[in-house]
Amino acid sequence: MIHEKDGIHIETNEKVVADARTAKGDINFVSHAHADHAAKEDGRFVCSELTRKIMSERFDVEMERYENSKIELIESGHIIGSTSALIDNQILYTGDFSPRDRLYLNGFEPVEAEKLIMETTYGTPAYRFPSQEEVEKRIKDWVADSNGPLVLFGYSLGKAQKIQQIVQKSTSRDLIAHDAIKNMNEVIEKHTDLEFRAKPYDKNKDVLEENGILFAPSRSSQADWMKKIVDKYGVKKAGFSGWANTDSFRYRGGYDETFVLSDHADFDELVETVEKVNPEKVYTHHGFDEEFASYLKREKGIDARALKHNQSSLTDF
Repeated sequence: MIHEKDGIHIETNEKVVADARTAKGDINFVSHAHADHAAKEDGRFVCSELTRKIMSERFDVEMERYENSKIELIESGHIIGSTSALIDNQILYTGDFSPRDRLYLNGFEPVEAEKLIMETTYGTPAYRFPSQEEVEKRIKDWVADSNGPLVLFGYSLGKAQKIQQIVQKSTSRDLIAHDAIKNMNEVIEKHTDLEFRAKPYDKNKDVLEENGILFAPSRSSQADWMKKIVDKYGVKKAGFSGWANTDSFRYRGGYDETFVLSDHADFDELVETVEKVNPEKVYTHHGFDEEFASYLKREKGIDARALKHNQSSLTDF
């Protein structure tokens, strides 16, 4: 049985619970340290050592990492420390993943499995992304051609660090970071060889008067304090996401420019992943899960179904 409750529950001889906030299985697996996947309580977990370190500091939990012979960890290419899980050499749980090499991350390399449980955030043909090289060039060119201060928005853990790596290598302008991003920079610097030269925003606000660049969390794009900054300094705002592949993303965030910089697989990469895994069954969740499952059944002849919250079993359709 495979079903979705608090996280994904995979019941073999032992219950494996993946990416749950509170639920406990015989084996508890955490794929990465984003808030919607991370455990919020103390316990023993199968995860990468880097995920354990980041989660322990980010959420102030006591995490004991251990290894289990049933679980093989595979780099998922999503954020620092993220992994997929191959369970009993039969079930591949991807977690959030990206197959493309990006900056300091290696892309996800899938393995064959009988069953595939995959995230399908961008599971429709509308989300086909340009190459990583093209995206990075667009970002660098836009920063170089922009006069005046800039605010660049990304998730505080993962996206924001990639944006910083691209920008700090391509400009000598002064850089500052919101506390949420600065804190994650420091955690990552502590446990890796990466370095970020952005200074704290609170102590260096005057940088925006001098053509500086601020890195801010995505959730703050329409916040009142951000609107005051835009009015005071006349900054340009840029958003970074796979959702930028459609125009609605620009309007929702009130951005002057957007870039399709994603930590997830696009539609074609999702299809290619399924083909490489060559599973007997595919279970989809997150994003366009029903649409992607329907595509696999219709176009590829694959037994695919979308997981639904609190569905007791995959036979309950």
